[in-house]
Amino acid sequence: MADEFEKKNKEIPLVDIVYSKLMSLIRDGKLHPGERIVETSMAKSLNVSRTPVREAIRRLQSEGRVSIEPQRGAVVAELNRQEISELYALRQRLEGVAAGFAAQHASEGEVELMETLLEKSKDPSIDKRALNQINWELHFTIYHAAQNRFLMKSIDAIADAMALLRGVHHIPDGRPEELYNEHKNIIDAIKARDSNAAEAAAQEHIKNSYKIHLLTSAKAE
Repeated sequence: MADEFEKKNKEIPLVDIVYSKLMSLIRDGKLHPGERIVETSMAKSLNVSRTPVREAIRRLQSEGRVSIEPQRGAVVAELNRQEISELYALRQRLEGVAAGFAAQHASEGEVELMETLLEKSKDPSIDKRALNQINWELHFTIYHAAQNRFLMKSIDAIADAMALLRGVHHIPDGRPEELYNEHKNIIDAIKARDSNAAEAAAQEHIKNSYKIHLLTSAKAE
């Protein structure tokens, strides 16, 4: 099985394939901060030998996405309090800039997609995992609508760092309605082509998200 996998993907270095898979698992919340990455299990699930898994883990470690702990081995890295504070401070600014640019450059189709995602998030029957996915899709729609490739590179780095934030995929009770209203304020400003209002609404949304994260983290400790 491993040989077939390697032949099928021989045009791409195997370590790159494993690295991309591990990154996807981390980004999607399927590998959580603090969770062990077991080489043998990962190699078996990907139908590869342990060597490319080990090399991919080393690459992730060099990037700060994985740490090596005594007695546990490789684990998904977890941000500390100072890093979380710095991350949200930067995210607040970047989200504001993205929304402001989106108000200037978003196409009618992109605005319609934002509104569609917003209405989907209002469905009372939706579970919180699906709601979280819709929320991220909405944010990325706004990022792309900003039409700035350099901003997107910064946003991608932020998104990767957010994956190392414990509880980032958790939406507490009572938060969905607040999320809807905050997102609606951003989209309404984008639709009205009001850059200043869009930027302010996006920054307020991230500020509130940070407060919620601090509250839920304190309860969990």
